[in-house]
Amino acid sequence: MSVSGIQQTQLYCLADPTYYETPARLPDEETRYPLDSAPPPEGRRRVRNGLWTSLLPEDRELAEQGWKIHVSTVPEEAEATLRDTARICLAHGVPFKFLRSEQALLLMSDKYMARSGAGKFLTLYPPDETVFLRVLDELVPALAGRRGPYILSDLRIGDAPVYVRYGAFVARWCTDADGERVPALRHPSGELVPDERGVVFRVPPWVTVPEPLRPHLAARAAAGDTTFPYTVTESLQFSNAGGIYRARHRETGRQVVLREARPHSGLDAVGHDAVTRLHREHRALTALAGLDCVPEVHGVRSVWEHHFLIEEHIEGSTLLEEIVARFALLHGSGTDAELATYTAWVDSVTERLAQALAAIHARGFRFGDLHPTNVIIRPDGRLVLVDFEYATALDDQDTPVAGAPGLQAPTGTPGAESDAYALWATWLYMLMPIMEMAGHDRAKAVTLERWARRRYRLAADAGPIRPAALRAAEDRLGGEGEIAALLDGPVPDWAELRTRLIAGIHAGATPERTDRLFPGDPQAFATGGGDLAHGAAGVLYALHRVGAPMDPAWTDWLSDAARRRDPAAPGGLYGGLPGTAVVLSLLGRADEGRELFERAAAAPPSASADLLNGRAGIALAALRLARAGGRGSGGSAAASDLVTASDPDAKVDHDLVELALRTAHDLDRLVRGESVPGLAAPASAGLLRGLSGAALLHLELHALTGDDRHLRAAGRALEREAGHCVTMPGGTVQVKDGRRHLLYLDQGSGGVALVAQAYLARRAAPSLAALLPGVRRGCVLEFIREPGLFTGRAGLMAAAGQLSSEGRRAPDVLASVRNLSWHLLAEGDRLLVPGARLRRCSADLATGAAGLLLALHFLSGGGTGRGAAATAATAPPEADGTPGLLELLTLG
Repeated sequence: MSVSGIQQTQLYCLADPTYYETPARLPDEETRYPLDSAPPPEGRRRVRNGLWTSLLPEDRELAEQGWKIHVSTVPEEAEATLRDTARICLAHGVPFKFLRSEQALLLMSDKYMARSGAGKFLTLYPPDETVFLRVLDELVPALAGRRGPYILSDLRIGDAPVYVRYGAFVARWCTDADGERVPALRHPSGELVPDERGVVFRVPPWVTVPEPLRPHLAARAAAGDTTFPYTVTESLQFSNAGGIYRARHRETGRQVVLREARPHSGLDAVGHDAVTRLHREHRALTALAGLDCVPEVHGVRSVWEHHFLIEEHIEGSTLLEEIVARFALLHGSGTDAELATYTAWVDSVTERLAQALAAIHARGFRFGDLHPTNVIIRPDGRLVLVDFEYATALDDQDTPVAGAPGLQAPTGTPGAESDAYALWATWLYMLMPIMEMAGHDRAKAVTLERWARRRYRLAADAGPIRPAALRAAEDRLGGEGEIAALLDGPVPDWAELRTRLIAGIHAGATPERTDRLFPGDPQAFATGGGDLAHGAAGVLYALHRVGAPMDPAWTDWLSDAARRRDPAAPGGLYGGLPGTAVVLSLLGRADEGRELFERAAAAPPSASADLLNGRAGIALAALRLARAGGRGSGGSAAASDLVTASDPDAKVDHDLVELALRTAHDLDRLVRGESVPGLAAPASAGLLRGLSGAALLHLELHALTGDDRHLRAAGRALEREAGHCVTMPGGTVQVKDGRRHLLYLDQGSGGVALVAQAYLARRAAPSLAALLPGVRRGCVLEFIREPGLFTGRAGLMAAAGQLSSEGRRAPDVLASVRNLSWHLLAEGDRLLVPGARLRRCSADLATGAAGLLLALHFLSGGGTGRGAAATAATAPPEADGTPGLLELLTLG
């Protein structure tokens, strides 16, 4: 996972142990600062946004942009710093915001928070440059000598934790060079341009730095240590705590690793900062010197305000990289011989890890942070442990242990025993690399171990001794037994799975909230909680398709959420108003759906060509609404004639059909290699993120109009998609995307194959037909890390059923369904589904329970067809009249 992905996941895991949740709902009432709850000062109004509280003038709005001031702090000085800064702001009429509580400050200073925003405790918005400079003149002396993290994006002023940068004060948005929507500044020309918020101080080219700031700018440029003897050759990792770099000694050429620690940054659970942990690591490495499993340490240096631990550079791969490269259930066909080879390697690694921990314990230390990325395997097979930030004396009761999710010992586990727990968990991770599931319930670790012992044919005494901390978990296996009972028979208990998944979805509904109706992926909070992929539209669509009961108030909620969405950023089929419009139409609100779609269509066209949020998806939404509405009397004569020729009795909205025809024409030009202004081809392939969506649009138009040009255009798009596919050593066909190989529906060969199958039902194409067996083989791979529809087991097992000549309940498909036991969580009479990254549960369509419900509905043969026209466009007719998977996935 990328660092940005870790940061986002961490941020949305703070407020709730079960679901991804906005940090604004953090239960921090006991540590709120008085200014957050006291009556606002006269002439001010209080505005809350997430973890931030703003005090703004009642009689005027913020300036659009300008020089802003940031103040950082440490927890023990925060209240005084807030009081002194607020006094100056109120005296000068300056609007400001602050983190509302000590708990919020601690969390936003965590190691995994974004570096660009790290350290910011207060933000001041002076109305003009004169006030800006006047406030600085008072604020810097008032806070002189106070402590706080360095704010990397800003210019520091004097010896106070006061920083400045030029930037936006209010939310303005524009599109950057990569087509992403980003915060914006207004150029003197009036054009909106990106407001760059990185980790380096920058000034927009049209802005003049005020004269009083120039000495501080010069001081920043002069900072550093010219005697530091190392030259950085590569950046290996960044976090809020600092960076890790590969470096070379300028005189000797010796390769080293520099571990950087930023003062007052990267706070952990007990408030220790990165510098405290770095010096703890230095003491441990010094005490453990000479052990083959420990890097040689070369000392500690301070450069400017940052501290650097200098240690031996270890050649080799991390244990995680070795697992990914070797994992037997992913590479190969899972024969007994292949599994035996892999388990022999696992046994060897485990034995060497045990020896390394024993050597460290013999010196009176615990390691405290064992997981696969903290183990390096040298080219000769020797193991080295890295990252000794939590290595302390075996009897240390104060320093917490660290560790990856699911691999940590219970709180309070003593030193050697905590390492023993992590050793057992790491052994199990090598066999089943989804140990995040044990973070939800340690009983899941017992289930995974039992599965692994059966599958790998392990001897009873294989692996490390099971930790004593798991004995209590073994007494709580009732829910795990219920899940097994639903899945382990010759045929899964489809009805009960459906009932319990629906119960879990219903129980998570929060119609009293305005930011979300159902818990889902964190991305839902950025789109208002109403979209198809991660929001209420997708959940309500799945419930509608399976015939589950729904509270009418939920449809009202969806409608209200759609109307709250910024019309300038309407999104696309799965991430915005077009998809919501189709769902509202399916739920009986066709006029409202059409109105929402028109709002979306009035915005500037998307630069993307794909189905997810691009033009293919928006045009497909138009076709869905055109079939449902049939009210349009306009449109071009060509659109009207084509539809009439195909079906004289068709009732369609010709305006929407014309929009789809224009889009399809542009997409075909793009596929042909022509330049289409404002439109870019996807870099990869897949149903949602590739040109398969364009091919599907052409198939829909062919079914609607009978025009063979659309069939030929679909073939061209699919041939281009096929160019991204490669055959892997095990015979599976996957999309190659850089170093990754993908099978999924959103990006990967699984989604490509579904559209190719629909195309092949209409026209022969041997090169496309040749891909399908290998794709299907990949869709039933035994190990799939996540359970979701777009990028997990739900989507792949459903695709395998759609592509199977044996029917959707082929034996290998049912075997994949049974392996849902790895992921499903029982909570009373409900089933919960972990979302993307497995850290919290989700009910959404893309990653959670709604998507799994839809996939099981398809595999069980539930429901009835939606009409010959729709089915003909999206999939070969099903023998039992039930909808095809492509129809279900694309709102057909």
